[in-house]
Amino acid sequence: MQYPYGLESNPYPSSPTPTLIDAQVLGGKRHKEAKDAVLACIADLQSKVSAGTANDKDFRLVTVIQDVGSGKTHLALHIKGLPQVSEGTVVSYVDLTQIMPRDMNSLYSAMLGGFSDQYMDSLRKAVVNYLLEKAERNGGSAKKIFNYGFLDSISGRSLTDKAQQLLRKELVPNYAAISETLGKEFSQIEVTMLKLVIEGKFRSDAQNVSTLEDILASLASMAAINLRFLNRITIFQLDEFDSDRETTEFVKAVINAHLPAAVLMLIMTPSSYDDIRKANASTFDRLEKANYKLDLAGSNTLEEILDIILEYIRFYDSQGKLTAEEEQDLSAKIRVIYDEFSDFRNVRSILNIMYHSTENAAKRGLASIDEQAIDETIRNVYPGLRIKGSVMDVPISDFIRIRRSCNDIEMLQSDVKDAVRNLVNYAHEVGAVARPHTADGNGADVTFSDTYGTKIAVSVVINSNHAKSFEEISNKIKTSHFVDKLVILTNANSNAGSNSNSVLTIDRRKMIDLIYFSNKYKNNEMMEDDSQRAMMLARSIRIC
Repeated sequence: MQYPYGLESNPYPSSPTPTLIDAQVLGGKRHKEAKDAVLACIADLQSKVSAGTANDKDFRLVTVIQDVGSGKTHLALHIKGLPQVSEGTVVSYVDLTQIMPRDMNSLYSAMLGGFSDQYMDSLRKAVVNYLLEKAERNGGSAKKIFNYGFLDSISGRSLTDKAQQLLRKELVPNYAAISETLGKEFSQIEVTMLKLVIEGKFRSDAQNVSTLEDILASLASMAAINLRFLNRITIFQLDEFDSDRETTEFVKAVINAHLPAAVLMLIMTPSSYDDIRKANASTFDRLEKANYKLDLAGSNTLEEILDIILEYIRFYDSQGKLTAEEEQDLSAKIRVIYDEFSDFRNVRSILNIMYHSTENAAKRGLASIDEQAIDETIRNVYPGLRIKGSVMDVPISDFIRIRRSCNDIEMLQSDVKDAVRNLVNYAHEVGAVARPHTADGNGADVTFSDTYGTKIAVSVVINSNHAKSFEEISNKIKTSHFVDKLVILTNANSNAGSNSNSVLTIDRRKMIDLIYFSNKYKNNEMMEDDSQRAMMLARSIRIC
């Protein structure tokens, strides 16, 4: 199945929460700026590591604050998956909402679990190779680690062979020899953790700690081991950080511990940040003094969302098939959704719409996403959603199409004038008003009499220049002596002085209602329900 814009697959994520694969794509100016800030933090720390000047004071705190559903988790995972990050760092990602109950042991266990299996294998191999080099260079206790003896030497089995057996878990090492060999260069806690690494049971260290001091010492040892054996700094990402008492106290202790060559990245919402301020002043004070404070609250602007949506297509559009016209067309459709539905002003919800709309368009064999695809998506995925204030209950697809044409003021005014004339004609057909009068060049767009014989003139004045609108309205009011009642429909402010009761301000939704009715009327598509709504629309603009 071919997807819109020449894509081989749907570029948008289907999961409500991002995955590492989804997070490869990063759009939005503010998200990209935040990414650059985090990379600058990492680069600064890595420069000290490369220069050999990193010490226990080289600890960084980064806070990311952003609204719910706006891409903060996506940003964290994107950074984690960047090649320049994965090549020079070790990252543990933890979603705190998955930890229950919250206590220091469960938090530490989650941080250990946040490291990838690939990292575990790399570290284990690095440590075993380090011991192998020791054994080959100095022998002694290092050889004992691999249980290397006389029978091995006469059979032609090398230390390298024994090391490979150990990596394949076909050999149980001599733990006393490990302690003797490593104890000369590493602390007791580091030796304990290195034994677990060799066993491939690194994460089981959570069972060995009983106090907060033990945990902090283990975290510091872990960061030191990563620096020593992999030459990488350690990044701890704690997502959905909130005001939970155990969590805030734990994080405060981690910050105070100054883990060597490490970055603590805390990701939270504005409300969580404020809750922390109220619940734990000392922790909040430390957050306020973060090395990098990335406040992305309120970044759900249309421009940000549009860039994110288009970035997904650009990322998977390897042949550059997406044209500027297609970008503009899609952006115009998204703009309508953004303007009219407050529910879709965050990244998570709009990406959900884009995923389903793309699937819909692909099944229909379309080269681009059309209004119908968006309409059917919203009706199927959000069945209770309606255009607020729409008298005619305009379908979303028609609303988007008409709304886009409203950008041309001259065309909009012409369409609304035509729609008002059609509405008066329809009102006459159903007996609500008398026959409309022939236009007599008096400036009115339509003139008719109501059922009581009152002669009414309706004039439509739509202009982006309100000052000019008021002038036109004033001139028409002055000529109102030829009718009993004048109704002026305008998009300008209706405060037009003593005659302001003749002026009715209609918003864009009302105009779209009128144009939608007019299209159905001209195409002979009026149904019984439409008739009732049309008369409600007529009453709302003072026709009857």
